[in-house]
Amino acid sequence: MKINKILATVLALVLVAASIPAVSAKAADDYVYGTLAYLTYGEYFSSELGDSVAVAADGYDTITSATTSKYKSFVNSAYTTDESTGETSIYGISNVPVRIEKSVYEAAVAGTNTAVAELLNRGFTVSDSELSVYKEISSDASISAYVGLTNNDVAADEGSSISTDSVWGNYIVYIYANDGSALDSGKNIEGAYVTTTDGQSYPLYHSANLWFQAYEFSWAVEEDFTEPHGNNPYTASLTGLTGKTISSVTYIFKTTDENGNATFSKNTYNVGALKVKELLDDSSSVIATEANNTNNNTSDLTVTAPAGSNYSVASVDSLTEGTDYTVAATDTGFAITFAENVAAGAYTVTLTDDNYEDMTVSVVVSANVSEGDITIENNALVINNENVSLADFLAALSSATLTVDGTTISNGASVLFNVDGSVNLEAKTSGRGAKTLFPETGSYEVVLTVPGYGTITGTVVKTEASEENSEASEVANDEVNNGEVAAEEGDVALNGTSETTTEKTNTNDSAKTSVFVVVAILAVAAITGEEILRRKKRA
Repeated sequence: MKINKILATVLALVLVAASIPAVSAKAADDYVYGTLAYLTYGEYFSSELGDSVAVAADGYDTITSATTSKYKSFVNSAYTTDESTGETSIYGISNVPVRIEKSVYEAAVAGTNTAVAELLNRGFTVSDSELSVYKEISSDASISAYVGLTNNDVAADEGSSISTDSVWGNYIVYIYANDGSALDSGKNIEGAYVTTTDGQSYPLYHSANLWFQAYEFSWAVEEDFTEPHGNNPYTASLTGLTGKTISSVTYIFKTTDENGNATFSKNTYNVGALKVKELLDDSSSVIATEANNTNNNTSDLTVTAPAGSNYSVASVDSLTEGTDYTVAATDTGFAITFAENVAAGAYTVTLTDDNYEDMTVSVVVSANVSEGDITIENNALVINNENVSLADFLAALSSATLTVDGTTISNGASVLFNVDGSVNLEAKTSGRGAKTLFPETGSYEVVLTVPGYGTITGTVVKTEASEENSEASEVANDEVNNGEVAAEEGDVALNGTSETTTEKTNTNDSAKTSVFVVVAILAVAAITGEEILRRKKRA
């Protein structure tokens, strides 16, 4: 009877023990916790993703940027700056939390474990307490994936997409969560990567791919691709994406709480299937004829594309197929016939293929006007054609060009007229470098070229009286333009071009205040592989 009770007690203890999660056999005080000044991109992503990461050769650990301030706002990036040129090399992730067995740490300090000592020699700050999230440094200096970091899977919205129409790279991806939640600021991204349907993962880099707006990122694969700032984006690790399908995008965010402790979040956005299509070379093209009353309002598209492609007309701006236009296949491409209700103007036609990038072409629908039907007289638009409406003509100005006294004014056509067709004598373009169309009293020769309506010329006269009576209009225009400038600057920030600067200190600055473990017999580990990858510009 006593033996049975003993066996029952033992069995109960075994069951209780089995229900307790496995933990390290060592006690917490057998480890040293702290912050390593940096890990190179190669070390960081290889430790986090293991064999599934697409590691590029040579320049994998370093990207370069000529941007002189934006990189400072990526608070988790590690970088150096050439003070003479202002060029910055971003080489990894800064201030990475780690844990090391105390015996291994002591051996590194003593100089008997040189591999770990080389890591610590970069700058290591010992923590006063245990860390809940960290990477484990083993005795052979290998580094583990994050311990204690839980991934949150999020379904992406149908609006998530990929396209090849960005000036910031050959490809751009937009990600939106289906619960309406917004991604945190891209400034706080520590690491990010995409995963394809074949299980391969590809790192994303601060400045080269990642922007302040985390929901969008871009990359270039063509040689010598140049973005609007004149930089050549880093391409080494993402060229292998071409032809594959992205199934998810993962972000690891790191911020600092009020006590100075690092806090983490990891989210994987399951985007379904975003195909990274093959790019086209200059041998591929699409050209279009004008649609007018002599060809039944039909535009013929001639398409030249790689053998085996299956291009089709995906859209014509915001028009509705079957109502506003119809499409028919031809021997050379497609014929698009526009309905009579479609206003004259320029329309962007997009052609899509299963494996190749989209192609676009502008199609002009003609208003079938004759010379003199539309003129500028007495500082007002005069339309002498009953088939042309003022509203349709003004709408077409968004794609028109304007020259005043022989000088082309960008975006000037859209502000040339008031809604009643009178010339806006106080008109200003919006955005940076805003320009006043008619700055002084006098006569101005205007040439307006409007797709579908032809070229309209005329003389605009600004008198002293109009200038004196324009003060209220000037104030109103300033308010409108200020709003437009603010909106444009918001758009610029949205596309990752903001030059916002913060007072955050880079890794190298913070490392100066760290507690360094210096091993006398070792040289400071040099950061190697720094390389500016300049690709040949696409013809």
